[in-house]
Amino acid sequence: MRHFPLLLLLWLIVGCTEQHSISIQNYKALEVIPPTHFMAGAATVDITPPPGYLPRAGYALWSNIGEGVRTRLYARVYYLRDIEGDSHLVVQTDLTAGSRVLHTKLGEVLAQSTDINASNITITATHSHSAPGQILGSQFYNKHISHKSGFASGYFDFLVEQISNAAITAYQQQRPAKLATGKIDIWGHTRNRSIEAHIENRNVANKSTADNRTFHRVDPSLYMVRIDALTENQEYEPLGAFASFSIHGTALPQQETLFNADVWAYIHKDWERFITNHYNPSQPVHVSAFEGAHADTAPAQRFGMAGYIEAKRIGQGIAKKVITLYEELDEQLTDEVDISSAIRHINIREENAIDGYEICSEAAAGMTLAAAPQEHTSPVIGYLPFFKQGSRRWGDEEDNCQGRKRILGFSLFQPLFEPKDSFPDYVLFQLVKINDLVMVPLPFEVTTESGNRLSSAIKQQLTNANNPVQHVMVSSLAGGYTGYVTTPEEYGRQYYEGGHTLYGKQTLPYLVAQSSKLAHDMLNNTETVNELPDQWQYRFEVRRFLPQPTDALGKRATLQSPTFTHASTNQEGQWEFSWLDVNASKIQLNRPLLSIETRVDQGEWTPLKVDGIPVNDEGYDMAVRITETDAGNGMAEYSAYWYNPLFDGEQREYRFVVQPRDQQPIFYSPAFN
Repeated sequence: MRHFPLLLLLWLIVGCTEQHSISIQNYKALEVIPPTHFMAGAATVDITPPPGYLPRAGYALWSNIGEGVRTRLYARVYYLRDIEGDSHLVVQTDLTAGSRVLHTKLGEVLAQSTDINASNITITATHSHSAPGQILGSQFYNKHISHKSGFASGYFDFLVEQISNAAITAYQQQRPAKLATGKIDIWGHTRNRSIEAHIENRNVANKSTADNRTFHRVDPSLYMVRIDALTENQEYEPLGAFASFSIHGTALPQQETLFNADVWAYIHKDWERFITNHYNPSQPVHVSAFEGAHADTAPAQRFGMAGYIEAKRIGQGIAKKVITLYEELDEQLTDEVDISSAIRHINIREENAIDGYEICSEAAAGMTLAAAPQEHTSPVIGYLPFFKQGSRRWGDEEDNCQGRKRILGFSLFQPLFEPKDSFPDYVLFQLVKINDLVMVPLPFEVTTESGNRLSSAIKQQLTNANNPVQHVMVSSLAGGYTGYVTTPEEYGRQYYEGGHTLYGKQTLPYLVAQSSKLAHDMLNNTETVNELPDQWQYRFEVRRFLPQPTDALGKRATLQSPTFTHASTNQEGQWEFSWLDVNASKIQLNRPLLSIETRVDQGEWTPLKVDGIPVNDEGYDMAVRITETDAGNGMAEYSAYWYNPLFDGEQREYRFVVQPRDQQPIFYSPAFN
């Protein structure tokens, strides 16, 4: 038990830091004349941060600093507007979670030049645990989502600029469009990581926890919205698509030190390449997926083999099904599109009861939260009594809103180490109806059965209003982060997901009731349900987590010629090249940096393609890492990697190409083969 006081001491230390206030205004958006045709626009922007400063989020104390990138992080935006003038902006991000403060800030910025404000934005996330996450709306999660405490103000400002610019581009470049919705089931690539808690649900008749059952007790549904747009030739072509699927972004291990989009990188890129090659659109396409009801669902990687090999296998397997559904929607596209939405901002500590369901008025973290989930169990702590999965109180729980949860630090002491006001307490409840599909964005990680019950309740509300829908897209981690939500039965078992359900055993019934009420009001009110405050106030411990701008006075130089390392168990073969370059404030990893060129028999150098795909850092098999942040004269040391390289005889040579940065010209490695 000696680790428990140590944990509490650390909690206390990181809690005693300076805080700053952020004020965001809820401006009214521009009023625009409704179009005569359904309109849509889309854009993609790179949100990869500088190397060596910002933590990778999701593994709490066992996170680490992102030293570089292998598969890039993006945000994609989709602007939709129907002929009644109702518009909505869907934002997909390769972040650990959505963000209420990002949502509201984007609304403030976009309202000044578009018909979008905080009322008609939805921000989703892939929940990659190899992405930044410290841009959240609560001090609790900005403190504990990684091993470094603080709201990442520098990266937040970068995100606001990048995503708002993309949204304005999509808005300004909107075109007449068509849309289709659909669903496909995808099996075999995910498994339930908390089957012991899941089988507690009253509607699960088979109580077996056999290994094969973990593959059956998941949500296999992938929901998609496809958008095609009119070209200058008066023909429709693919513009973009977004989808939801239930899988944790944890195929990469916590020991990984590079930013990456986990399994989602392979889903997105394979999907994009298929559309580009098959449909040959005249403009770039913008496709992406984000989280569904994933909270107890892990990627089905081979045990002991977390890493890029398994992430690629799983991601590409899912992508094949995504492509199948995309093609099936060819004949279902329509320009008859109706969009409606509703949003309600609620302080769930103050308004903690609805329709007879009451959550706790104060949040509490459970012992099993510190243990971490199955497949990523915390070292030592995760195996201790009172912490390990299933550790729970015994006895009468009727008068205790936290039920059988064992409180981390005990009810008396937890507030001393984590003030109750630091926990997330505001929730953006949202619904977005697009023809026969309804999005239910929630700032919680929603378990499989919790998603089923939410979906059923929303469907019932729409059916009762004589407005039935085919698809309900529950999206976890949208618009913020408020921990987990389990069913009451799962909660009673107190696995990690239950210990991380902050507001107690009635959280799901409460969320179902709030979402159902919002659906009822959206369908029955004559005016759009837009219940947001005039402004938002946030109070955070703030750190930039970005390098200070520094002049680079040196020159690029080779530090180590390319060297080859053989593939080994769960490790890909690779070429590595090290060089001196501008410091992290100048390297701009959100722009293309690395590629491979080739020549034969001392001929002309040309960009290398493998199976028609350029080998560069916008794909799967190149990475960059900062190895020394201060090498003098404003310079830094880097290593570049080419994984799964091509061998084609000694007559063929290769070289790394490093794109210009700051005042530095293009740079080449020595040739190698």
